[in-house]
Amino acid sequence: MLDKQQLEIYQRTIGLKDIGEQGQEKLLNSKVLIVGAGGLGSSAILCLSSLGIGELGIIDFDIVSPSNLPRQILYGYQDLGKLKVNVIKRLLKKRNPFIKVKTYSTRLESGNATKIIKKYDVVLDCTDNFETKFLIDDVCQKLNKVYITAGVMDYQGQVMTVIPRKTASFKSLFDELPKSDPNEDKSIYPPLVHIVSNIVANEVVKYLLGIGDLLTDKLLVVNPVKNHYQIIEVKEK
Repeated sequence: MLDKQQLEIYQRTIGLKDIGEQGQEKLLNSKVLIVGAGGLGSSAILCLSSLGIGELGIIDFDIVSPSNLPRQILYGYQDLGKLKVNVIKRLLKKRNPFIKVKTYSTRLESGNATKIIKKYDVVLDCTDNFETKFLIDDVCQKLNKVYITAGVMDYQGQVMTVIPRKTASFKSLFDELPKSDPNEDKSIYPPLVHIVSNIVANEVVKYLLGIGDLLTDKLLVVNPVKNHYQIIEVKEK
């Protein structure tokens, strides 16, 4: 049951016919894990916390550096050198006191992935390396956890939603699994990051509430500079 203050805060969302009070309560009772608090992760975290996801888990071992500031929206110049998860936790407590924030200042690895991921309803893969993306894929498949994977490089971003045992997995995108870092040159168009991260947050909400069409068995490719949005059908290999 939403209290008076929550009803006031979330009134614009509650007013939507496919959401209402019941849908907002579902969001407040949901747990979402965001792996990676860089450009994609920080923007998605901001959106999901504002929407009232009840518990956010955030895993990132990195500190804020100067090159993060143009695209990683949760950090400012005063945060340089600080752990990203610590900055985020303090900020979110001020922005929305109705949600819980659990942070993990570590790298997601085979030794801790199962223990962490099993606690959450949905996993957001906002990482920038194939090793971690494949680990998330493997563990979510094993635990039957829905995950949304996203990536950005240069002017292009990609998003895909995976429902284990029902839809194509992230690995289905590759005939041969790559070993290199997908973001080797590290050049990224900042507005692209926020566009893609909001698409990711949108996928989370649609899944949790059972509304709309998910990007399952599909890869959304986005290039905002060219105003190009393409959906590519994906089949499990």
